[in-house]
Amino acid sequence: MDFTMMFVVLLVCLAFGAIMLTVSMGPPTKNKKEESRVQGTSFIPSQMFMSTDGHGGIAVNEQNLKICLLQTPTVPPRLLPISSLVGSFLVKNGEVLNKTLRTAPKSFISFQELLHPNAERLIKSWQNSPSQKDNQRIDLMVWIHDEDEPFHVVNFLNMETKEGGILFEKSIDTATHWHKVLNGLILQADQLARFQGESNQDDTEQPTKNPALTSAAS
Repeated sequence: MDFTMMFVVLLVCLAFGAIMLTVSMGPPTKNKKEESRVQGTSFIPSQMFMSTDGHGGIAVNEQNLKICLLQTPTVPPRLLPISSLVGSFLVKNGEVLNKTLRTAPKSFISFQELLHPNAERLIKSWQNSPSQKDNQRIDLMVWIHDEDEPFHVVNFLNMETKEGGILFEKSIDTATHWHKVLNGLILQADQLARFQGESNQDDTEQPTKNPALTSAAS
């Protein structure tokens, strides 16, 4: 092969490589953005976790101050502002390890007092029976200002395993991380409520209703 032919082949290869590079750098960016959305919504989370049983999860976007409660595959996710957060409970085998509750506005305090017995009953239902003494369960209960479905549960572990083992420690670390994430959002929600004024909040803030349940009831 003479020099001219080699030069032509080299130019063709360079041109082909440039075309492939352009193509590879274009559409994938858009596709990646689309793939990062929570299915069925326009919500793009900064963090997301799905329960080990695949029947519940949570996603957040700290920049736009929104949370997305992931349901079962047949139930649409719920997109809510952080102002709807009432509390977060980190629970191990039916025992509350840590909790964070809203301190403002006053209507939220009343809502907490009203539903606190229900929250306690739900948490106690996760305690191990004598036949399940070797089972380890770790949950994050997200409390929402919603009179129809106030509690959203994200499960991180529910199986026979040793406390202190690798799987247990990984699960408790992940659950603790998410409790801290919600703790930060709850603190921000409190600050926003105080900034807006408790008097205005008390007049306008009412527990939300799940549209799916409302339409079903009618």
